Amino acid sequence: MIASKYYKPEVLTCPKCKSKLIYRYAISKKTVCYSNGKKSKIHNLAYSCPNCKDSILYSSQTANKIAFRGYTYSNKVICMIAKLKNNHMSREEICDYCYTKGISISDRNVDNLYKKYIECRDIDANEKILKAYERMMLTFGQIRLSVDLITIEDSSFVIIYDYFELELLGFREFHGLDDPDLAPYLKLFMSPNLNITLIASIRKDSIFIPLLKSLCPAKTKFVPFVKY
Repeated sequence: MIASKYYKPEVLTCPKCKSKLIYRYAISKKTVCYSNGKKSKIHNLAYSCPNCKDSILYSSQTANKIAFRGYTYSNKVICMIAKLKNNHMSREEICDYCYTKGISISDRNVDNLYKKYIECRDIDANEKILKAYERMMLTFGQIRLSVDLITIEDSSFVIIYDYFELELLGFREFHGLDDPDLAPYLKLFMSPNLNITLIASIRKDSIFIPLLKSLCPAKTKFVPFVKY
């Protein structure tokens, strides 16, 4: 039996009037396969403001970051396949490797997931940031970003979303957290003059969070993802 997991927004106050958000309905329900072969049914719960006269829904970035829209394999599976492809493994070899992890996948799906990785990797972050930040400041008067780190062997994959629209803003692979290209890439998202909130995995032993904090504006607020 596949377990169900329910996720509500990480911030439950309205960004415009500070009222407490209330539950509306689940905006997505899908079964996701993780990199260890386990599966769970993810319910992303939408909330809205009872006082603002708008149709804006707020949902969970924890649920959103587990897997891309329309995909039932987790983002970590996509990163794993990208790593294996970059190591020159064939589709058949990747399928066999996934099988040892308990992941059932066809060679066609290997190709589809790798194409998704290439599509996300090639996003023009500068253009995305400009449009998303303008929209967020106009509508909410603040910036909220979801920043996820996925580690596969010696590679670090950084994935950044617009919290409000759940839109992917950046996806990049680095050779570990000491990669000299990592800090300049993160700085693209950290305007010193904007009110920014970051939703990220905050662990006591994390190396990534101190790095983020060293690059962020001084008053940046950090909010943890829900454990899943």
